[in-house]
Amino acid sequence: MKARLLILGLCSVMWGKVLDAQAPVWADVAPIFYRECASCHRPGQIGESYLNAMGYTVLTQSPSFYSIPAALQSRTMPPWPADPHYVRYLNERILPEQEIDLITTWINNGHPAGDTSQAPPPPEFPAGSVLGTPDLTLTMKVPFYIPGDNQDRYQVFVLPSYTSEDKQLRAVEFVPGNPSIVHHVFMYLCTDGSADSLDKLTPEYGYPSFGGAGEGANVTFIGLYGPGMTPRFFPEGTGLKFKAGTHVVIQVHYAPTLTPAYDQSSVNLFFADYDDFRPVKNKRVGENYIVEPVFFIPKDMVVTFHSEYPIDSTFSLFAIAPHMHLFGKSFRIWAQTPSGDSIPLSYVPNWKFNWQFLYQFNHFVILPKGTVIKAEATYDNTVNNPFYNGHNVSYGESSFDEMFKYFMQLVFYRPGDEFVVFDTTWEPVPIGVDEIETAVSTPQLYDPYPNPARDKTALSFFLPRTSDVRLYVYDLSGRLAQPLQRMHMQPGLHRHVLDITGWPPGLYFISLDTGDRRLTKRLVVP
Repeated sequence: MKARLLILGLCSVMWGKVLDAQAPVWADVAPIFYRECASCHRPGQIGESYLNAMGYTVLTQSPSFYSIPAALQSRTMPPWPADPHYVRYLNERILPEQEIDLITTWINNGHPAGDTSQAPPPPEFPAGSVLGTPDLTLTMKVPFYIPGDNQDRYQVFVLPSYTSEDKQLRAVEFVPGNPSIVHHVFMYLCTDGSADSLDKLTPEYGYPSFGGAGEGANVTFIGLYGPGMTPRFFPEGTGLKFKAGTHVVIQVHYAPTLTPAYDQSSVNLFFADYDDFRPVKNKRVGENYIVEPVFFIPKDMVVTFHSEYPIDSTFSLFAIAPHMHLFGKSFRIWAQTPSGDSIPLSYVPNWKFNWQFLYQFNHFVILPKGTVIKAEATYDNTVNNPFYNGHNVSYGESSFDEMFKYFMQLVFYRPGDEFVVFDTTWEPVPIGVDEIETAVSTPQLYDPYPNPARDKTALSFFLPRTSDVRLYVYDLSGRLAQPLQRMHMQPGLHRHVLDITGWPPGLYFISLDTGDRRLTKRLVVP
C-alpha cells in the first residue's frame, strides 16, 4: 500500500512539473499585448490610465490588471464593435479564443514571469505619421484647453489649407496632439466657408457640436480616427477632389479627464497626381431614406427603423461607417441586388457611441446598378439604457437627440475592380463556428464579375454558418468545366477568382452546394 501511495505521489509531482512546464509565461503573452493593446495602453495614449502594456513589471502592477480576463472574454477589449461573423475587414482588432484563453490562464496562474529575456522587445511607434512624409500638415492654430472637470467634450475645429490650386487627395491622417484625451475624430472637407462661419459665432477657438460638424456646415465626410485605428491610402488611382482653399474640419471627442490638459492636433494630407484619376464618392445616407414616415423614439420604447437607398449606377464600395448617438442599440446594413441576392455590409450588434469605426474591406464590393442598400437600426429609450432621461427622442445634433446615418466610400465601377486586393498579406483572424443571426440568413451566391468574361471572373458568396461547400462549373451538356472544389468554410462573405483561360465559348453554370441548398449563376464566355 505504501509503495502504491509513493508511486501515486511521484506521479503527481511529475505531472505537476509537466503542467508547470506548459504553463504560459510573459514571453508567451507579451506578443499579444504588444500587438493588440500597446497602441492605446502606453504612456501618453488614451488608455494609459487603465493599463500600461509596455513591460511585464508595470503591466502586472496595474490596478486594472485583474480585470483583463473579463474584458477579453466579453470582447470589450480590444474594441471592435462590428460582428466578424457578418463581414471581415482590414485592421480588425479581434483576439482568437485560444489567445483569450492563454492570457486568462496566465493571469489566473499568478502571471509567472518566466525568462523575460525571451520576450520580444516592446514595439516602436512612429512619430508624426504612419503613412510617410505628408505633402501638407494642418495644425490647430492654438491649443484647446480642457479644464479637467471629468466631462465629455465634442469640439469642432476648422483648419484652413490655403492651397492655391486644385489637388487630388490620396490619404488623410489625423495625428492627435494629446493622445491621452483625444478619443475619436470625424474629419470633413468644407469648400464654401460654412463651417468657418459657425466658428465665428462662438468666442472660443472652435465650436461645440455633438453629432458631427454641426447644423449649417456644408461638409463632406472624408475619414474617422480612433485609438488603434490604422490610416490607409485610398485605393490606387482614386482619391478625393481637393479644391483650392478647402478647409479641413475636424470634430474631436475629448474623453473625460480629472486633470487639466491642452490639445493641439494635426491632420496630414497626402496628394497625388494621377493621369487617370477616379474621384471617391462619399455618400451619406440618412434619415430621409427611412421607410417609416417619422424618425421618432417615444420614451419607454424600443423602436426599429428601416431605410432603403437605391443605387443608380454600378459602384465599387471599399469602406462603410454606421453612425448613431447614445440611444442606439444595433445597426445592420446589407445590399439587395437586382437578382434578389443579399450582400452583408456591416453589423454592429451592440452599439457603443464611444467606439465608432470606418470599416474598410480588403477588396471592392461590387454593387450593381439597381441595387438597394438596406439598413435596420434599433434604438432603446427605456430604463435599460444608461442614458435614459425620461424624454422622447427625435433627430438632432445634441447628445440626447438621435441620428440614423451611415457613410459609404465608393467609386464608379470599372472592369477589373473585382480582382483588386488592397492588402495581399491580410488574413482574417479565426473566429470559431458560430452561426450568424442576421437579416442575411441563407447562403448567397452572387452574379460573377465580369460577365461575359474571357480569362477570369470573380465569384462571391456568403455563408450564414460554418459549412462544407462544393463549388463547381458545368457547361450546357452537364459536363464539369473544371475539377470539383470542396471547401470547409467559416461564416461570412467569401470571394473566389475563377480562371477560365482557354475555355470554349458558350454558356456555363456556376453552382455552389452548401449541403442544404444549391445555388446557381450563369456565366457567358464569348
